[in-house]
Amino acid sequence: MTEDEIPFNSWSRERIELGMKECTSRHKRYTKDKRVYYISPKLPFWFIKEFLWKAEGANSPEELQEVMNSIYHRLVPAEEEFYVHCGHFKEALEEYKKKEDVEAFL
Repeated sequence: MTEDEIPFNSWSRERIELGMKECTSRHKRYTKDKRVYYISPKLPFWFIKEFLWKAEGANSPEELQEVMNSIYHRLVPAEEEFYVHCGHFKEALEEYKKKEDVEAFL
């Protein structure tokens, strides 16, 4: 992973591997991440929680709230704004794992 790529925690990586996560919300725009095909304008968290929880990989809006709270170590308020990044994260993760397997073999 490069500094231009969006970092993911273990919860997100698991959801990406399962094909559940195609979007991620961030305070910063990752414009150089080649996996990303769309970045929204800033959206309030209430909108993301209400309409994009499934694309974020959560099983419910409540789970997304819990995950965001754990990431930021605080209650993420409804009005806090994020850029939503949509991308081909699963394909990139699979390529990365293949590369790791080859390097481990060498």
